[in-house]
Amino acid sequence: MNVYVTLFKADKSVGVRVMGNNAKFLKRYKKLMILMLAVIIIGLIGCSVHVYLFNHRERLYTPAGPTDDCSMEIAPRGDESSQWVKNVIGMPTWYATIYQGLFTNASPYTITYWSMRVNIHEACCVSNAWCGSLEIHQNTEEGEKVQTLDLRNFSPKDLTLDYIQDGPDTMILLNDGDYIEYLPGAADKEYPITGRPKSDDESSARTIGLIFYSHHSAPMVFDDFEITYYLHKGLAQMPVFWFFSAAAILWVMLVIAYIAVFLTDRAAQKRIRQDELIIEQSIHVLTKFVDAKDSYTNGHSYRVAEYSQMLGQKLGFSTDECRQLFYIALMHDCGKVAIPDAILKKPGRLTDEEYAAIKKHTTVGAELLNDFTSIKGIRDGALYHHERYDGTGYPTGKSGEDIPLVGRIICVADAFDAMNSKRCYRDRHTREYIIQELSDNRSKQFDPDIVDCLLELIVEDQIRIAEA
Repeated sequence: MNVYVTLFKADKSVGVRVMGNNAKFLKRYKKLMILMLAVIIIGLIGCSVHVYLFNHRERLYTPAGPTDDCSMEIAPRGDESSQWVKNVIGMPTWYATIYQGLFTNASPYTITYWSMRVNIHEACCVSNAWCGSLEIHQNTEEGEKVQTLDLRNFSPKDLTLDYIQDGPDTMILLNDGDYIEYLPGAADKEYPITGRPKSDDESSARTIGLIFYSHHSAPMVFDDFEITYYLHKGLAQMPVFWFFSAAAILWVMLVIAYIAVFLTDRAAQKRIRQDELIIEQSIHVLTKFVDAKDSYTNGHSYRVAEYSQMLGQKLGFSTDECRQLFYIALMHDCGKVAIPDAILKKPGRLTDEEYAAIKKHTTVGAELLNDFTSIKGIRDGALYHHERYDGTGYPTGKSGEDIPLVGRIICVADAFDAMNSKRCYRDRHTREYIIQELSDNRSKQFDPDIVDCLLELIVEDQIRIAEA
């Protein structure tokens, strides 16, 4: 069957090919657009999820396990005014030192919030801190005492912690095992901390101050602390986000292009359908002119077209190819318009001259359709439908597969309808006679494969033989 499809494909009209190709292209294009959109959406969702998890992840910095994100150095301020001695009656001498902590954001991202816990390993006191607040944890005989204070502005009477009051100075007592937590102040711009400042007014570091008292003159060592912090990364800081953003812009442009192509194609398809309708209606009108010349053959062209279309389907033709074959078969007898009515309607036997005139309808039809280029192969249907497979037909005497495929198909359909129809000179033939004639003329008058298809259609009752 495939050989017939291959032979016939060249007969498809340009309009059908264009519509078919555009439809396939738009279908593939649409699938590609949907796939591309799905990838973009998944990619952008993935970027958003990554950023959300990144920004909400609690991070930890310790001197023992430093990171590339940030650093903290706590050391005495070092100037003359940063150390002094305080004597409290009934207590050993206290040595006061101002300690300075430098917290630096070394990452390209913004630190949105941070806090620092400092573990205490000796008896000492804390009396001031800037610029944030201190959450102080004391372990006492009554249990743990916790209080959050802004040591720059508080009243000793509000304290619940153990402390020493020496004149204007309030010293909160700390012992081994206690700890303080420094809470930065937003009002003092201790957070957020940008990673890469955009102006001179911004800084990637923050400085804090603490005053501690101890019983020895040597400065205290703060090497047991930890900083909890959060980083903020924007989508724009992810190269892959820009990739998907560019892909999204490209997708929008492709959608616009798709819509433009779709609208253009729809307009073109409308024009093609209008052209096809004009051709179809014109063919039907011409066919009616031909069939109207003889009441006995009225409807013959349409029936031959239907049989030919069914044979095309049996042979494996596509829908478009079958439709084209239908139009070709409709016009196969158009040359009979030039045959005198007296010959067409003669009830008796034709003379040799009259039969010669009848045979001219093939060449006359071919000449009439010579400039009918909208449907390729329509001229072949008119010219070759009376050729015989064994080469004894007319008008050219072609044989076998040298006869165009449409001619071989219409030959079988035309002969069947002639036998299955009543004519002015005879009645229709019986079912047995028609089947016998079709079988006996395999490889003689008819292409064997095509006549076998017709016989199958009859057996399957898709084509019915009228009662004689």
